[in-house]
Amino acid sequence: MKIQRTVLDQGVASLALTGDFDAFAANPFLEQVEAIVQSGTVHVVVNLRLVLFINSTAVGSLIKARKRVRGLGGDLVFSEPSARVKETMDLLGLGQLIKSYASDDEAVKALRATSNEQVDVPAENAVLVRFTDAGQHKKYAAIGGMAKMAALEENSITFLAGGETSLFPVGAEVKAKFRLPLFMRAYYFDFPCTIRSAEKTKEGIRVTAEFGSILDEDRKAIAQFVRDLRLLREEARNSN
Repeated sequence: MKIQRTVLDQGVASLALTGDFDAFAANPFLEQVEAIVQSGTVHVVVNLRLVLFINSTAVGSLIKARKRVRGLGGDLVFSEPSARVKETMDLLGLGQLIKSYASDDEAVKALRATSNEQVDVPAENAVLVRFTDAGQHKKYAAIGGMAKMAALEENSITFLAGGETSLFPVGAEVKAKFRLPLFMRAYYFDFPCTIRSAEKTKEGIRVTAEFGSILDEDRKAIAQFVRDLRLLREEARNSN
C-alpha cells in the first residue's frame, strides 16, 4: 500500500492511502500517524478513496491511531471512503465510531471546529485583571478589578467581568492572573494578554483575551489542562 502524507490545514494532516490496506500495511500506517503526532499535529484525515480492500488488522490499526491522537486532544476521521471500505466499516460498526466526510475539505472544517472548541472551566475560578494603561486600569479597579473565568483555550482565556463593554476595548493590553485548582493546587498563572472581543451577556461582560508572551511550561500546562477537560467531558457524554 502507498501512503502519502500532506498538510491540509494548520494543525490537520492527511494520510491518503492507495492499494490494499492489510496486515503488511498496518505498521507503516501507524508509523506515519506517530510521525504526525511527533511533529506536533494531533488531527488526522485518512483519505480512503483509493483503498479497495481492508482487513481486520488494518481496522485495528485505525482504532489504535484514533485512540493515540484522541489521547492528545485530537481526532482521526475518514474522507471519501470507497464503496468497499464503507461496506466493511459498516459491517464492523466502525462507521459509527469514526466519522466519515465526503471530502478532505469537509473533514478539515469539522476538525477545525473541534480544535477551536473552548472548554468551560468549573465556576468560581477568579481572574485578577490588570490593564497596562494606568487610566484604563483605574476605571476597571473602581468596579472591583476581579473577574470570573468562563472558558479556556490553548491560546486564550475568556472571563466574565462587571461594568460595560467600553471598559474592555479590543486590542487593549492586560495581565491576567489565575489558577487552575483542578490541575495545579497552588500555582498561579500570570501573563500578558490582548483583548480579542467583549460582549454583554446576562452574566456580565464576556471578554476573550489572547495570550501574549508566556513561559513554555505555562503554555504546555494550559494546553494539557484543556485537553484533559475535553477528554473528561467526552467520557462523561459517552457514558450517558
